[in-house]
Parts: sequence; C-alpha cells; structure tokens
Amino acid sequence: MLFAPFPGEKVCRRLPPPPVTAWRRTPNIEARYALDGAEWLWHPALRVDENAQVVFRLNFRSARAEKITLQVSADQVFALALDGALIGRGPDTGEAHCWSFNTYEITLKPGAHRLEAWVWWAKAPVAPTGRATWRGGFVCAGLGEAASRFTTGQAPWRVARVAGVAWSGPLQGFYHVLGGGARMEVAAITDSLRRWEKPVSVRHTVTTHECGGAAPGWQLQPAHLPEQRHDGWRGGRVRCLLPSAAVAEKIRFGGEADERAVAGWDALLRQGKPLRLPAGYEATLLIDTDDYLCGYARLEVSGGAGAELHWRWAEALYETENTSGPKGPRNVVAGKWFYGFGDSWVFDGRHRWLGTPWWRSGRFWRIDVKVGARPLVLRALAVERTGYPLRIGGKFACDDPSLEAVQRMGERGLQSCMHEVYVDCPYYEQLMYVADTRVQMLINHALSGDDRLVRRGIELFDWSRGVNGFVRMHYPSSIRQESATFAMIWPWMLHDYALWRDDAGFARKHLPGMRALLEGLTACADGDGLLGLPPGWLFVDWVPAWPAGWAPGVREGRLSALVNLHWLRTLQCAADLETWHGEAGLATRWRRAAGKLAKELPRRFWSARRGLWADDDSHGSFSQHAQALAVLAGLRAPALKKWFGADAPKALHRATIYFQHYVFDALGRIGRGGEILPALDGWRDLVALDLKTPLESEDKGRSDCHAWGAHPLYHLRATIAGVRPMAPGFARVRIAPQPGALTAIDTVLPHPGGEVKLRAKFAAGRVDAEVALPRGISGEFVWRGTKHALRPGRQRVRM
Repeated sequence: MLFAPFPGEKVCRRLPPPPVTAWRRTPNIEARYALDGAEWLWHPALRVDENAQVVFRLNFRSARAEKITLQVSADQVFALALDGALIGRGPDTGEAHCWSFNTYEITLKPGAHRLEAWVWWAKAPVAPTGRATWRGGFVCAGLGEAASRFTTGQAPWRVARVAGVAWSGPLQGFYHVLGGGARMEVAAITDSLRRWEKPVSVRHTVTTHECGGAAPGWQLQPAHLPEQRHDGWRGGRVRCLLPSAAVAEKIRFGGEADERAVAGWDALLRQGKPLRLPAGYEATLLIDTDDYLCGYARLEVSGGAGAELHWRWAEALYETENTSGPKGPRNVVAGKWFYGFGDSWVFDGRHRWLGTPWWRSGRFWRIDVKVGARPLVLRALAVERTGYPLRIGGKFACDDPSLEAVQRMGERGLQSCMHEVYVDCPYYEQLMYVADTRVQMLINHALSGDDRLVRRGIELFDWSRGVNGFVRMHYPSSIRQESATFAMIWPWMLHDYALWRDDAGFARKHLPGMRALLEGLTACADGDGLLGLPPGWLFVDWVPAWPAGWAPGVREGRLSALVNLHWLRTLQCAADLETWHGEAGLATRWRRAAGKLAKELPRRFWSARRGLWADDDSHGSFSQHAQALAVLAGLRAPALKKWFGADAPKALHRATIYFQHYVFDALGRIGRGGEILPALDGWRDLVALDLKTPLESEDKGRSDCHAWGAHPLYHLRATIAGVRPMAPGFARVRIAPQPGALTAIDTVLPHPGGEVKLRAKFAAGRVDAEVALPRGISGEFVWRGTKHALRPGRQRVRM
C-alpha cells in the first residue's frame, strides 16, 4: 500500500510459463518447479485463521547491472515492490490444488536494493468471495545463480505485521461479496514496519516421496496469463461540492458545483497539479470520471498529519433514498442519492504514495476529506487501472451510426469484466459464473485472437468438478454453489473453443471432465431420458415472473422444458466433441441419448394449439427462452411472426438482456437475423441513458456493468455479418450475412490463420461482397439459401 506506481516493463516483466515437461511429474509428490524447492513463510505471531497484512522484505546488493528471474506466489494476494515501486501483483486466483505462481524477470542496477512483498490474507467477509485460500503464506525462488540470494528458506527474508488497518463490512442491501473497505492509519502502518522478525516456515520444500505421499496444501502451477494492467488513469471532474465532510452512508447531492469553487480540484484530477488544502478544510465531493474504471485508488500526499480522506466508489446515483429504486440518466446527478463503498486513510504528515489492498470499480467517486491543524497537499488523486490486457482486433462497421456507441459500450463492459478470470460484474461480486463466462468467451473469440483467458476459464471450471462430476456454478470461490443448468453450459463453451480455435490438444484434455459431468447428469435422468429436478439452483434468466430466475414449474414438481433443452444441447455438444476427437463409440452413446430426448420433448412440451414450446409439461407458461433453445437444438421452429416488438405474443415471457443472446442466436439459425437490429433498441436506450457499460438486467436495479450484455458485439460479427466457423479449428468458414435494413457491412474477424474479411453491399435483395480468407482456408458464402464456394485469399461474390 506504500509504494510508488509501476515503473514499466523495462524494470520488471512477467515471463511465460516454464516448459510443459514439468507437467509429467506429480504435483506435491515430486518437485516440478524451482518454487517447489522453496519454503512457504508466514509471520511467527499470527494464528492460521487470523486476518492480516504482512510485509516480507529482503535487502540485497547487486555488484553489477544484472537481470534476475524469480518465481513468486502467496496466499491470498501479493503486491511485489522493488525499491519502493510496484513491479507486480498476483497470484492469479485459484484453489490449493491449482495454485498459480508468477515468473518475473527483474532488471537491476548496481548497488543496494530492497525487495518487498505486501501479502494480504483474510477470511470472508473481509476477503472477496472470489479468492479461495489454504492458509496465509509467501514463497519466492530465485532461478539459476539467483537461487541462494532470493529463495525463501535460504535467503535472509524478514517479515513485519502491518498494524493500523481496520475493515468495514460489505455494502448493505445488495448481494455484495467483495469484502469490506479498509481504513488505513498511515502512521501506525509505517511504525509497524520498524519491527522486523524472522518468518516461520508453514510448509517445507517439496521432495520426492518414493511411496507417493503428497505434501499438503498448494499444488503449484505457472501462470499462463499475462500480467494484469498497471497503467495509470487521471481525469474526471467535480460535479457537486458540499462544504463539510459527510459521514452518512447515503447522502443526497444538490446542484452542480460552481466551476470556480472546484477549479483546484479539477486541475488536480486532470493535470496532476498539486492542491493545497488549508488547516481546518473539510468537504464532500462528487467526482464523475465519465468512464467506467476498474483499479486501485492511488494517492500522492504530503503534510496534513491527522487529516482523513474517504474515497467511495459507485456505478451510478439513485433518484430516491431507496437504492432498489430507479437511477435514471446516469449523467444527471443533481438531487440524486449516492450510496457506495470504498477505503479511507488517516495521513501521517509525510510525503507518501498510498494505495488500497484490493481494486474497486465504478464511474463515480465520493471524496470526503477533513483536514486537521496542518495543511494537506494532494499531489495525485488517480487510479492504477487493472484488468486483463486484451487487444481487440478486427472490426464491424455499417451504415447505421447508432451501432458505434453500442459497440463502444460493449467493449468497455467486456474489458471491465476481464481480469484473472472473467467476472460477472466488477462492482458487486467479481465471480466467474459458467453462464456469464460462456457468453463472454464467445465475444472474446469474435474480437481477439488472444484466447489465454478463455483457456484459463475452461480449465478452472474443469478443476471445480465435485464427486458427481458437476462443475461449480461459479469458480474459484471460497463457497460452493451448485447449478445443474449452469453446469450443462460448460460443454457448450468447450464446443465453442473447439470450433473457434485451432487447438485440438487443449479441447481433448478436458473431455474426461466433460464425460464425468455427463455421467452425473445421466444418473439424474428418468427412463425417458428426461431430467426432473437435478441438483442446485436451476437458474435460467432474470424474468420478473420467475422467482429467483428459476425455470418455471420445476420447483412445483413439473418437468421443465428449459432444463431438458439445456440437457439436449449438452448431449449434442458432447457428441460433436467426441466425433471431432476420434471417440466414435462415445459419440454414438451421446448421440443416441440426444436422439431419444429429442423425440420425447415434443410429446411433453410442444403445444400444437399455439405452435409454441411450453416451459413445462403443464403448458401453463411460454417464453422466448424455450423457443430459442428448441431452435438451437435443431427441433421444430415455433410459429412466431415476430419475436420482438408490438406484434410479438404478449403472453410470451421475454428474455432479459442476458438470454437475448440465445434468442439472437436462434433468429440467426432460422434465417431471421435481420430482426436483431431493431431489437438492439434496448442497447441504444442504454447509450441514451449515458451508461458506459451494459447492465445486468433491465428489470434489476443492481449492476450497471455485466459483460453478458455485451453480446451484440458477437452477433454483429457472427450473425448480422454472418462470419462463423463451420468446422472444428475454424478449418472452414461460413459467411451468411443477414443484414436486415443495413445496406453496407465492413467486418474483420480474427482467425487462427490470420483474419477473415468481408466488405459487402446489399440492395434489391442482392449482395455484392469482397471476401478474403486466410491461406489454406476455404468455406462457403450463403445468401438467401443459395451457397457459393469460397477459396483461400481474396475473391468477389455477387449473388
């Protein structure tokens, strides 16, 4: 928390993982990495279950300019600093049986140096639920000649327990599981760093056990992800100013601040110009970043001993004191209520860089500052941005300019929910749910050739499986939550990966996990192959009429079409994956089960009178969800003239923003993708409300940032432009535009072999297109049911 900003990769860079040969050894029975030869250390005075922050320090000298390589990990999180400046954060989240370590190359100048690891360990509710743990610990190994100088258990590391940090509870009134806010008394923190002790070993080195005995705890694996972002962000403007420091959790702001009264604050925010606050000064400010940020608060201060600053974050302001009520246009703040959470500092009068133990997110900041007897100088009020460093490639352009803002909103939403894992929402949960993640992965496939986070998500869910084979609803996590409907989506994302990426080995590695899941589901099925009430929360969508998002009828003991359509699609994906990877016998087994189920579903759930699929076997409820899943499973298409708008059936439960992904996919499947464009009015409305990211649901007043609502990015490319893989490994390309009212499309889609390019014009029912495929890749162009063969390279298609 007391370190200067990241100096850049010229000082420290994360290296790729060591050679894969290490995987041939058994974790915790044989040493696989240098870090297995290091001891895990902790503070001698701390109990195993005691919340704490500790700092490990190693003073050393470099006789000459040199580069050293270190492997580093900690439980739960660490921030690594060299000579008082941040150089890395980690580890990537996991559980003890899949615990990550980072490998760093550090460039050193001749002379004395100080290496520090600030390590934070806590139980819920202080720690985020998304951070699992075995126990507190820190480990470091130097590679090569650096081994004896840096390896814990050999090198003279010392440890201090950080005092002066107290924790508040989580945000009340919401499902908020990020832990509490920290109150940091800087004088007490710095005083505690004068008391250094010899650390104790809490796990010894891993040595080969000839009888197969395994060392307890962390099974180490190298991080395959790049370092998260550390770039600085400065900006924002003061929207409201109150003349005293507020203490209430909820406060109502009045009118806009006078620009002259806040000119000094705005100069600090935008230009980094120091702001001197006189003795006795106090104020509460509302700052609008006009963005959506994920990051660690960064303060640079001097003077002002005893002054206190509280920095709260919020995604939006509320129109009433009731925070389940409406938010209205997000750029309107006058007369609205602020309710958020964050962290605070009590300054010690010295020149300091200060930060926070964990990252926060949102658009608005509430700053409460109260200066004591001595003036305070604020030199920086900024953010160290964090998140996965995704580079977005390709594009989608067309003659509808309103879609540009929709895409910007979607991209910001996706990136705000990409970290060490895909998270559902950065402000409230920071958890990786299967259903959310499958949609986010598809967007990732369509926007970028970088699939490292995709692979990480797939393997983490595989490692989450319980004794019944079910993957967890969300993972990693300090709690276990089950959902059969979510578990069934995991094979869908594996199927997506096999199609979009040319990496058969990775997909094949996870087939045993998929088979275990299908065996567990098969054990839940009845004699007709139908699932009744499989384990967990059978969530489908946040439809207002469906309590807690449950599939209709299932809790009343009725058979659910929605649950069984999930099951059918899972069996179909499994059959495809087994076929693609040479397991004909297993493919036949899953295909037979799918065929049996496909014959039974119409008998139970098809309403001939309405020409629709019912939600359960009582035929008392109908939804877009059942119609979409049936289409995607290759069953009879519903008799719907319109899926959206005034002509859509009023009694049909409408999908919310999440499940509209599957509705859009179904429309594309039956050649009605053009209906997606007017349905994007919901996203255009979000832009008009000045949302920076897509929200969780139109009918829920909670999260303003949920990446599952970014799926128009995928559908503009894969459904409207119609560019998709038609064979595993993207070995063949299918281009089937469904432009609706658009007259021109220009899109570029990442491909394992390069890029797929389409530039097309549409008029009078005809298409004139320029297509470019990567070397060695062929495919087909489909226009209104007519197919045209595509060859590698550039070509023109007129149909």
